[in-house]
Amino acid sequence: RTEWNKTTDPLFKALSLDLSNPSNAKELLNAQSLALSHRQQINEQINFFLNKRSRETTKIKKLRQDKFVFYAIGFSIKTNMGEKAILIDGHLAENDRSIELIESYIEYLRDTVKNLESFGYSIKNMIELMNYLGK
Repeated sequence: RTEWNKTTDPLFKALSLDLSNPSNAKELLNAQSLALSHRQQINEQINFFLNKRSRETTKIKKLRQDKFVFYAIGFSIKTNMGEKAILIDGHLAENDRSIELIESYIEYLRDTVKNLESFGYSIKNMIELMNYLGK
């Protein structure tokens, strides 16, 4: 998150550029192209973490099955379904936590993409305003 914040925050300074100065148009265009590039990179990262979450989910399902079989057959104390669920959840808590962290990061990346999309529209509107004003 820190890396993406450092990368994207300087782009938003372009929104405060003086539109009366024609040389700022180049900076606006550069910021717009960087925003597009960053959106693509973030989308690739989102896909990477979606795949990672999918692998982790599959892994947890297998672990849950193995633990259920263990508590149903190999556990020395007889347990009912509710007790088995509590024991299994306890064993898999760290795996569940890792999936929650991945989901949280995916949500952060999606929010960052939305911010960059909004930024792109703002830059587009600023450029149109500059064209309208004849700068």
